[in-house]
Amino acid sequence: MSLREQHPDLLKEVDIDAEERWMTPLVNKVAMGHRPQGVMDKCIIRDDTLRSGINTPGVYANNDIKMLLAEKLEAMGVIEAEVGYPTIPEHIEFVKMLRRAGSKMELGLHTRYYDPDYRTEIQKTIDSGADLVNLVGYWGYIMTNALCPQNWNGDIEARIGDAVSHAKRSGARKIAVGTDYHRLDLVARVVQAARDAGADRIVVYDVRGWFVPETMAFLVRYVRALAGPDMEIGVHCHDDYGLATINSIEAIRAGALTCDVTINSTGHRCGNAAFEQVVPLLESLYDIRTGLDMTQLTPLTEMVAELYKFPIARNHPVTGPHMYSYGGSHLGGILRGQWYFWENIRAETVGNHRSVSFGSTSLRRGKTAPVSVKIQSMGLDPDSANIEHVFEKLEKLIYEKVEISEQEVESVIREIYA
Repeated sequence: MSLREQHPDLLKEVDIDAEERWMTPLVNKVAMGHRPQGVMDKCIIRDDTLRSGINTPGVYANNDIKMLLAEKLEAMGVIEAEVGYPTIPEHIEFVKMLRRAGSKMELGLHTRYYDPDYRTEIQKTIDSGADLVNLVGYWGYIMTNALCPQNWNGDIEARIGDAVSHAKRSGARKIAVGTDYHRLDLVARVVQAARDAGADRIVVYDVRGWFVPETMAFLVRYVRALAGPDMEIGVHCHDDYGLATINSIEAIRAGALTCDVTINSTGHRCGNAAFEQVVPLLESLYDIRTGLDMTQLTPLTEMVAELYKFPIARNHPVTGPHMYSYGGSHLGGILRGQWYFWENIRAETVGNHRSVSFGSTSLRRGKTAPVSVKIQSMGLDPDSANIEHVFEKLEKLIYEKVEISEQEVESVIREIYA
C-alpha cells in the first residue's frame, strides 16, 4: 500500500515523489510559484573534484587515485568534469589516461587567458585531448592584483577575442569564458567580447565565496541579457560563507545550465558547492533533473573521504552518518518504520543507511516514548510494571556508555520481561 493510501491526510501538507523517494512541503510550491520562463528543468552537474578538489590544503591525488574517482563519477552519470591545469604535465597525462580508458565524459582544463603565455596554455589543452577550453581571466582591481597585475587596465576585448579565436583555429570543441564579477562594467565587456568571438559558454564565478543568493541570480540574468538566449551559462561558487550550495541553486533557478561542484566541498579554502547537496536539492526540492544515480552519492562521498584523506563531518547534510542516525526523543516513529515522519529524502535514495541508538533523551516516559514503542514492537506490554525496571537498567548503561545500540536495549527488555 502506498503512502498516499496509508496516510491520505499527508497530502494536505506534502507532495510525495511518485517513487516515494522523498517528500516536500506544499508551502514550498506556494512560495516558489511557477518556474520562470527561460529556466530549464534540467542541470548539467559538472564535477570539479578532480581539479578544484585537489587544491584542498593537505590533499594530493595522483592519477591512479583520480582515475578511480573518475570511473565512479562516470558510472553514476556525470557527463562533464574539470580535470586539471594544462601547465601541469601530470594533469595532461590524466586527460590522456581517461581517453585511453574510453571515458565519454566531456573533459575541461582550467586555462588562464590572463597569463602572458595564454596561447601556449590553450594549445596544450587542445593537444591533450580535452573537450573544453575553460578560459579563466580576471580584470577587476582585486583579482588582477592578486593573480595577474600585468593585466590591470588591459585590453579586455583584444585578449578575449584572440584567446577564443586561437582556440577555435586550433580545433577546440567547446570554449567557455569566465571572469571575476565584481564590476558590472567589466563583466559587460567580457561577456560581449566572448559572445562576439564565438564562445560557447559564459561561467559566472563567485571566486571569493562572498556573493549572496540574490546576487548570483541577478548575475545570471545579467549575463543572459548581454549574451543572448543561445549562450550556455555555467556557475562556479566557493563556500567561504557557507553559501556555495544555495548560490548555485539560485543561479540555476535564474537560468544557468551547468553547475561546478566538488564532492565533500573540497577545494580552495572552504571549497566549492557540495556535489552531494546540490544534486538532491535540485531533484527533490526544485524538480530539476540531473540525470545522476543518486543512490551512489553516499558511497561517492565516502570514497573521496578515503582517497583524499579528507574526513566527512558526522553531521554533514545528506551523506554524513548523522543524517539518518536516531538516538533521542524522535526514535518512536523510526522504530515503527515510519521514515516519512522525520526524513525528507529516504536514506536509500542517496545510498545512505538508517541507524538507531538510545541516548539520554531516549529515556523519557510515556506511551509514545522510544522505550515504550520498542517494548510494544517486541509484542510486550509497555504498561507493565516491568517497564520501570527496564528504565533503571537502561539509565545505568546509557549514563556509563553515552549511547547504546537497539540490540542492547532489546537484551535488557527481554531480561526484565522474562
